[in-house]
Amino acid sequence: MQTFSKQLKNKNAVQLLLGADVLIVESKKWKVNQHITIQNWTVNYPEQSLPNQFGQIICPKMGENDQAVQLMYLKHHFTSNSTAIVFSIYFEPDFLSQWDEQTIFSEEAFNENNAGLQVAFCNETQSVIAELSKFSGEAIFSEKLRQMELSILLMRKAIDHIGAANDTYSVPACSFLSNNTERDKVLMAREILEEEFEQMLSIKELSKRVAINECYLKKGFKAMFGKTINEYQQQLRIAKAKRLLQMDGYSVSAVANTLGYSSISHFSTAFKKATNMKPCELLK
Repeated sequence: MQTFSKQLKNKNAVQLLLGADVLIVESKKWKVNQHITIQNWTVNYPEQSLPNQFGQIICPKMGENDQAVQLMYLKHHFTSNSTAIVFSIYFEPDFLSQWDEQTIFSEEAFNENNAGLQVAFCNETQSVIAELSKFSGEAIFSEKLRQMELSILLMRKAIDHIGAANDTYSVPACSFLSNNTERDKVLMAREILEEEFEQMLSIKELSKRVAINECYLKKGFKAMFGKTINEYQQQLRIAKAKRLLQMDGYSVSAVANTLGYSSISHFSTAFKKATNMKPCELLK
């Protein structure tokens, strides 16, 4: 654990994501506030060797009771020199100290104390990163507030969708996924699930929307993300349920109804299975 913390401290996001041999063409670094630091690199990387776009979250312990968070994203930015963008947001341990340990460690990301779990890289995430990339350390106060808001949004999305950690972005056993078009359809299906998870979309409807055979969609999704479509939807709903239960004004029945569960008992059973906690234990 301490060894990895030292590695994180001594390596930048480019080295952690792509290795030490990548040529950095341009870099920018600024502090949003005393808790949040943003860095942005343009790197030269051979197009044929560049991984698919992805995001990653690292939650190392930096001391006995100090937990930091680093979000890192790789985005393609092909030019004549075949470049890519690496974007990083680092949250100091003091940022997380605002909450009690029970709240923090109820989230899977922090329980793992991980050396890098992959997270969702949907259209909304890309849009937020694009907006943040336009800022700098010389921003006025209102712009600083906006940067903080967007940084926290990305952390929240990463934590909510930590199930995407199983996505290695390699070509899995399903041979049809070697076709980029088919892989993109499965990725599109995941984006739809992330944006509309409260509706519990059927596999039949989802397959029609992304124009892929139901069987291929089910097999491809499991191969790429390590979970079935239903398991992934359930994970997103449980993450939303945890947030709602910790907000004022929400009862267990209200949360169950908001997320479309057929009954409180059905919701409670699903929640207990996913978290080993009863919903009432998180009520504020």
